[in-house]
Order: sequence, then C-alpha cells, then structure tokens
Amino acid sequence: MTDYLSLRLNKKLKEDFYAFCKKKGIPVGTLIKLLAKEVIQNGKAPFSVMGDRNYPDENLTVISIRMDPQTKEKFSAACEEFGLPMSIVIRAFMDYCITNNSIPFEIGGR
Repeated sequence: MTDYLSLRLNKKLKEDFYAFCKKKGIPVGTLIKLLAKEVIQNGKAPFSVMGDRNYPDENLTVISIRMDPQTKEKFSAACEEFGLPMSIVIRAFMDYCITNNSIPFEIGGR
C-alpha cells in the first residue's frame, strides 16, 4: 500500500530542487525517502534545520511524494520528537541541498 506525502513549498525551491536531483541523477521521491530513513534511524535531521532560509513562504506550489504509510508515520513522529513538522524538515533539506550542492548524508554506492 502506498500513501502520499504532500506539502506546500515555494515554487522556485521546488524547481531548484528538481534541477539539483536531476543533476545528481537521483529521483526527487527517492531522495526524500532517503531523508525520511535517515531521520528515522538517527532521530534528528542530518543538517541544521534552523539555518537561514533562502526561499520565502510565498508563491507556493504543491509537491507530492509516494511513501509507504509506515515510513511516513515514523518520519512524522521522528520530526515531531525534535519539535518540527515534516514539511519544515523537508523544505530545510531541499534548501540545504541546493545551497551546498550536496546531500548531507551518505547514499549507498555514491
């Protein structure tokens, strides 16, 4: 069974993150799911969520990622344990990847 994780985000952030993923050769959904697994395993985000944000909460669009319900539930619970909703963690992750041109955790074989 598959569920959807949907969030609203800045349109430019979405475009830039899609371009980042394409350049890295990783599908957007795969990278978000890897973030979820990283947060679940470590109980924290692998980057500073409180850093400067380069994309304001305006000109919003929606992104939907397919994710199994268990992972979505565990990801949500792990994010809430450190006091943030998944949407903030995901947007901060996207911003981090774009700003630093890197992924803040190891991906098997990369």
